[in-house]
Amino acid sequence: MHTVLVVDDVPTNADVVLNHLTAAGFRVLYAGSGARALKQLENSIPDLILLDIKMPGLDGIETCRLIKQRSEWRNVPIIFITGADELSQKLAAFAAGGVDFVSKPILPEEVEARVRTHLRIRELQSELEQKNLALSEEIELRLDAEKQLEAKLDEAFVITSLDGEIYFSTRQANILLQAFFPGALMARLPDAVIHWLDSEERHKPLVIESTTKGDLQIDVAASDPGRLALLRLEQRNSSWGPKALQTLGLTPREAEVLYWITEGKTNPEISTILDTTLHTVKKHNNKLFAKLGVETRMAAARLAMSILTGHQEGAEALNRMATSR
Repeated sequence: MHTVLVVDDVPTNADVVLNHLTAAGFRVLYAGSGARALKQLENSIPDLILLDIKMPGLDGIETCRLIKQRSEWRNVPIIFITGADELSQKLAAFAAGGVDFVSKPILPEEVEARVRTHLRIRELQSELEQKNLALSEEIELRLDAEKQLEAKLDEAFVITSLDGEIYFSTRQANILLQAFFPGALMARLPDAVIHWLDSEERHKPLVIESTTKGDLQIDVAASDPGRLALLRLEQRNSSWGPKALQTLGLTPREAEVLYWITEGKTNPEISTILDTTLHTVKKHNNKLFAKLGVETRMAAARLAMSILTGHQEGAEALNRMATSR
């Protein structure tokens, strides 16, 4: 229920408004002077004020100015009640902070219509302020996350909404998500991660176990309740992954390409995962094949798997490569 404060030094003039607004479902307060209105505001802040422009002592315009000087009151819309036809007085009312005016003799239906209109405008302003505040907090979180990511782009981080939409992820994060959740969409978190992120358990690390790839631990590094989260991903208890393949004498990017070859990904799929062009992936293929001394993807994948699984064949291959150099 909305509260309206009616300020008029003549009670009989205010009765029509009081009775009509009360019957229309409003909670209506009354003050017989500008001074009483200020005291009333100290006790209870209404949603809207109907203020007579001409009153003895503290008139409506000065009362309005005093109200607008207080931070906790200044957003309350004020509609002036006036019998004056002088344009200068109406302009002064607007300059003092009024949003509208109704003329005497008062038509209750008109007053109600104007009151409802300005209450709705104020509600929309409040909603916009809340959205702007939320946007400001979201931008602040993103900037903070970007600062962290700038220094740690070689680590696995994801910026996501709490319903799983991925806004940003580092290359290492893409690798881990694709490795532990084969076929996962690049634009969304896997269902298991979304379920954890939406639960009360998100303050605890989520651990995904794999017999061949070790454990994937996911932590919430930072969050904005109800909006965004910064996730940190870490592979533990395993040498499985592109870094292990660098021991073959490959560059970090070549090792990543070879890793996805072992995962059975096609060149177009690899270009999507690594956010690069198909032409670049093919160039990396040619270079890593030459370094490994193989001619096919199958042979390269077999050699890579021997390293990832720790087979003796991998160690022997490394020895042969070191001897031939």
